[in-house]
Amino acid sequence: MPEPISTQLPADANPVPVSSLEDFLVRAKADPVPENMPETTLQVYNDAQKRLPKQCRFFHVVSDYYDWPYEQRARVMACPSTFHLCKSLVFENTKWKQDETKPVDADRYWCVLVQYEGSVNITKLEKAVRERTGSSRKGTHLRIAPAEKSHELTGFTNNGVSPVGMKTDLPILISNAIAELLPPLLYLGAGHVDWKIALPVQAFVEHWNAIVVDFS
Repeated sequence: MPEPISTQLPADANPVPVSSLEDFLVRAKADPVPENMPETTLQVYNDAQKRLPKQCRFFHVVSDYYDWPYEQRARVMACPSTFHLCKSLVFENTKWKQDETKPVDADRYWCVLVQYEGSVNITKLEKAVRERTGSSRKGTHLRIAPAEKSHELTGFTNNGVSPVGMKTDLPILISNAIAELLPPLLYLGAGHVDWKIALPVQAFVEHWNAIVVDFS
């Protein structure tokens, strides 16, 4: 078994940026097993290894990571660009009504993936949800879910929310801007504010049944 990682990435880390998907996969395969993962990150790690064994990378960052500019965040993780830095948001349809023919809360909550340097056009996002649920315009009003509800559904707290390893099988909508990234990679929270995961975009879409949507 590989030796475990024993330290957090320092703020001045300056590895060579990933240049291609092939380069990323070589690094992922060679990565040692992370150590001292909190329980929530272990949840992410186990799901990642189950669906994409040795194709994901994990990073343990220092606690002031979110005080850094995007350029520094990308650099310490050998991220190809700041546009590859993404986040997961849980949205709620506040006009949702239970359909007795569907499971409880079906189509009510959505996990939405967007770039930090991107944005969510609510009008486009609501249209995408209507197209997938058959709900009316009046019956669709998306807003970011309260932090407590997001935690309940995903098992993760702010800045640690991840579509990988969620407690609830929420439908996942991913920005088409992320799907078009080159190299085709995304970097996300990994269950804890101090942990991040990176994985190939297309493999993520396929193995987590994510839906690519234009909502920017």
